[in-house]
Amino acid sequence: MSDNLFSRFAEKIIRSIHVEFKIPFIFGEIKLDATDATKEWWGGEQKQNDIEFAIKEAEANFYRENRDDKVAQILHDFSLAPDAEFQKVIAGLTKNINEEKVTWLAEIKIERWWDERITEDEVRNGLGLFLPYLRRELIKINEFRDVISALRLERIEELNEKTYAGVRRIETSLEKIFESRERRKEEEEPDFWYFPHTYGMQANFTGRKAEFKMLDEWLANDKHRLLVLRALGGFGKSALAWQWVNVHVNPKEYPKLIWWSFYESDASFDNFLTDTLKYLNVDIPQGQRNQVDEILKAMQGQKILFILDGFERILRAYSSTNASYQGLEEPKRTANDSDCVNPNAEILLKNMCVTQGIKSKALMTTRMTPRFVEPQDTQFIQGCVETELNEIKEDDAVVFLRAQGVRQGTNREINEACKTYGYHPLSLRLLAGRIANDFDNPGDIIVAQTIRIDGDLIQRQHHVLQVSYDILPANEQKLLSTIACFRSAITHDTLKAIAENKDALDIELHGLVERGLLFHDKRTKKFDLHPIVRHYAYDRFTDSERKKTHMNLAFHFIDIMPVTNRNVKTLEDLMPVIELYHHTVRAGKLDDAMVLFRDRLANTLYFQLGAYQLIVELLRALFLDGENKPPRLKDESAQAWTLNTLASAYGHIGQPHRAVPLFEMVNGLLEKAGDKGNLVTGLGNVAQVQLVIGALKAAERNLRRSIDLCLEIADEEWEGVGHSELGNVLIHLEQWNNSEMELSMGLSIFEKINHFQGQGYTWAYCALRFLFMARKEVILDTRKSNNEYRISAIESAQRALELAEERHKNISRPNVRDYIRAYWLLGTAYRTNNELEKAEENLAKALNLCRQINLVEVEADILLELARLSYAQKDFKDAQEKASEALMITERSGYVLQGADVNLFLAQYALEQENDKTKAKQYAEEAKKLAYCDGGEYKYKVAYEEAERLLERLK
Repeated sequence: MSDNLFSRFAEKIIRSIHVEFKIPFIFGEIKLDATDATKEWWGGEQKQNDIEFAIKEAEANFYRENRDDKVAQILHDFSLAPDAEFQKVIAGLTKNINEEKVTWLAEIKIERWWDERITEDEVRNGLGLFLPYLRRELIKINEFRDVISALRLERIEELNEKTYAGVRRIETSLEKIFESRERRKEEEEPDFWYFPHTYGMQANFTGRKAEFKMLDEWLANDKHRLLVLRALGGFGKSALAWQWVNVHVNPKEYPKLIWWSFYESDASFDNFLTDTLKYLNVDIPQGQRNQVDEILKAMQGQKILFILDGFERILRAYSSTNASYQGLEEPKRTANDSDCVNPNAEILLKNMCVTQGIKSKALMTTRMTPRFVEPQDTQFIQGCVETELNEIKEDDAVVFLRAQGVRQGTNREINEACKTYGYHPLSLRLLAGRIANDFDNPGDIIVAQTIRIDGDLIQRQHHVLQVSYDILPANEQKLLSTIACFRSAITHDTLKAIAENKDALDIELHGLVERGLLFHDKRTKKFDLHPIVRHYAYDRFTDSERKKTHMNLAFHFIDIMPVTNRNVKTLEDLMPVIELYHHTVRAGKLDDAMVLFRDRLANTLYFQLGAYQLIVELLRALFLDGENKPPRLKDESAQAWTLNTLASAYGHIGQPHRAVPLFEMVNGLLEKAGDKGNLVTGLGNVAQVQLVIGALKAAERNLRRSIDLCLEIADEEWEGVGHSELGNVLIHLEQWNNSEMELSMGLSIFEKINHFQGQGYTWAYCALRFLFMARKEVILDTRKSNNEYRISAIESAQRALELAEERHKNISRPNVRDYIRAYWLLGTAYRTNNELEKAEENLAKALNLCRQINLVEVEADILLELARLSYAQKDFKDAQEKASEALMITERSGYVLQGADVNLFLAQYALEQENDKTKAKQYAEEAKKLAYCDGGEYKYKVAYEEAERLLERLK
C-alpha cells in the first residue's frame, strides 16, 4: 500500500517496546514545533475547526469501513483530534512534507495505551489503514490540497534511509536503558510513576488553558504544598487532573508521582498509606500514625507529587456506601460532615502543609473542602490554597462539541445550546452524544432544539441525562442500569459473565461509551460510571428490577468468593465477599446480609485488618430507617449484635457521640429481652464512652445499675468491672474517698477470681487518682502531701505494668491497651516527679504502641503528656506542636475531658511563651466550658478549678 512506510516504521518501534516499560525520553528527540508562520496559520479559529472536523470525519469513515472490532478500536483509542501535538503535526504539513512526524505521533499514542489486547500485526494493519482516510479529508481543505497530493509513494521512499537511521538510534538507546534496568538492585527506589488506579479518560478533552496554567504555576511555586481543586459533580475535576498529569507534569522535575483515586472500592486511606510506602520502598511500620510519619519523612527527602482524586469519599458526608450513587444534588451539610473519617488523613495533609523542609506536593480533587484546611478569618491554613473549578469557556465548548461529532450548525447555534446547560462538562458530553447519534439528523445542532428545556440549571442538566438515557435501546438501558448496581468499576470479564446477551455485549458497551454515559479505562480494562450517571441509571430500575439484578449479581459473587478466610491477607482478598454483602443488602435480604457479615467479615475486619471505617460503612446499610432506630432485621438479638458492633467501630474511629446512642439502643433491646447477663456488659460499655464525652452523670448511673444487676445474678467478674469503672468516674468528680472505696472493692474481687487484667487496669486507675490529687494540690498551692501522691502514682503505675506482664505470661496474646495505659501513667508520674528521662522512655513506648493499634481514644492524653514533658525540657516548639495535634484529635472526636486539659495547656503556653493574654483567655474559657460537663457536682472538677484560677489571673 502507498502508506507502507507508516506501517514499517510503526512495526520497528513496537518491536522495541516492552509491554510494561515506558520510554518518554524518546519523544524528547523529536521536535514537533512548527514555524511561526505555521503557528499563525494554525491559530485561525475557522481553520482549526476545519482541521478538527476533517480529523473527526476520517475517524468516522475509518470506523464505518473497517468492520474488524479490534482494528476499529485502535482508532477509537487514538482519539487524535484534540491532541495539541497532533495539531502541530498537521500544521507542519503545510511547510514540510514529512510523514515521519505523523508516524511519531501515532507511536506516542500507541505507547500511552498499549497492552495485550491486540497483536503487533493488528496494530500495523490499523496504522496502515488509517492514514489514507486522514489524507482524504485533509485534501478537502484548500491549503492542504497541493501538499497532500504530493505525498506519493516515490516521495515517501526518499525518506527511508533517514527514517531507518532514526529507528536504529532509538533501538540503541533502548538497549542501553534495558541494560541499566537489569543492573538495578531491587532495593533501590523506583524511578517510575505509580498509578494503582487510573482514570478512564474519554475522548476529546478540550480547553481548560487557564486551569492548566494555574496548576503549572502552583507546581512551580514554593508557597503552597496542597492545592484543593473543588467543584460540584460533573465539572471534570478528575479529567482535568488526569490530563494535566499526563501532559504537563515533567517526570524529571517530579520523578515520583502517585495517583490515588478514593472512588475505587479498594482505595481506603489505610491502603493508601501501605501502598505508598511500598512504592517508595520504605519499610511499613505497625500502626497508621507511624506510617504517616514515614511518609512525611519521605516528603522531606524527595519531590513526590500526590494526586488525591475524589477526596470527599473519606469525608464523613460522603463516606457511606451510598456515596457512589450521589447525584447532582449535594448532601445537606451538618456539623463535622467535612471532617476526615480517618484522623490520620488529616494529620498527614496538615503536617505536609506546615512542616518545614517538605519538598513534595499534593493535588486534591473534591466536592467538599475538608474542615481542617478551611479558612479562618478568610485564610486557609499555611501551605494550602483552594481553587474552584467552574464551567468550561464558551469557545472551548464549541470546539468540544465539534470534536464530539456535531458537524452541522454555526458556532453561535452550538454556543447557545451549550449555554442552556451552564457549560457543564458532563451535560455537554451527554448532549453531544445525543446529537451525534440522532437517527434523523446525526451531528446536527438542530437536534438540541428538540430537547425540552425548562426549570433551573440543575433541572436542565438532569433533563439532558434523562434524554440521553431514554434514547437508548432497551437492552443498552438495562446494561447501563446493571452496571450502576455495582459498588465501583467493574471488569469486562465480570460483565461477560453476567451478560444476558454475550454476543451483543461489546457493541452495547461501545455505544454507551460513545454517548458519554460510560467510562472505559483501557489500562485496567474496567468500566465505570460518573456518580451522577450511576445515580440516575440506578434509579431508572424499578424496585423489583433492582432487587432481581442484585440477586443475580449476588449469585455470581457466591460462585467466585473464597470458601474460607484462611488465606485472607489484605482487604482486596475480601472484595468478593464484600461485593456479595453489598448485593445481598441491595436485594433486600438484610437478614442474610447480616449473617454473611457476622460469619465472613466481622472478625477479619475488626481484629485482623482493623478496618473499622469499612465496618461502619457496611453496617450502616442495614439501618434503612436511620441510626436513631434499630437496623431493619427480624431477630432482636441480631439487631443488638449489629448495634453493638457498629457502636464499637464508631468508638475506635473516634466518634463516641455516635457510639453512645447505639449502645443505649442495645441496652434497651437486652432489657426488653430480660437478658441481664449481657445487659451488665452493655451498661459498662456505654458508661466508658459517656465518660470521655463528659456525660458524667449518665456514666455514674449506668455503672451503679450494672453493679446492682451483677449482685442480682451473681456475676463477680462484671461486678469488679463496675466498681473499678465507677471509681474512675468518681476520680474526675474529685470524690477521692468514694473513688478509693470503689477501686478497693474492684481490686478485691479481681484478686479473688485471679483476674490479672482487671487488677491491672484498677491499679492504673489508682495511679490516675494519685496524679489528680497531686494536681489538685498544685492548684491550691499547698504541697504538704504532693510528693507522697507522686510516689504513690509511680508505684501504682508500676504495679499495673507488672500485672500486664503477668497476664501476658498466662495468655499468649497480650492486651496492648493494658501496656499503653500503664506506660502512659508511669511516664506521667515520672514527669510530675521531675524524673524526665524515665518519663520520656515510658511515654515514647506508650505512643508507639498506641499508634500501632490506632487507639485514638488514648492518643491525645499521651501527646498532651509529651507536650508537658517537652515544656519541662525547654523544647517549647515541640511542646506546642504535640499539644496542637492533641487538640485536633479532641476537637474532631468530641473528647470533652481530654479537650479541657489540652486547652488548659495551650492557655499556659500562650501566656508564658507568646505573652498573648487574649489567646490564653480564649483557651482557658474553652477549657472551663468543656470541664463543666453536666454541671453541679458533675463537673470535671480538677480541670474546671484550674481554668477558674487561670482566668482569675488573666483579669
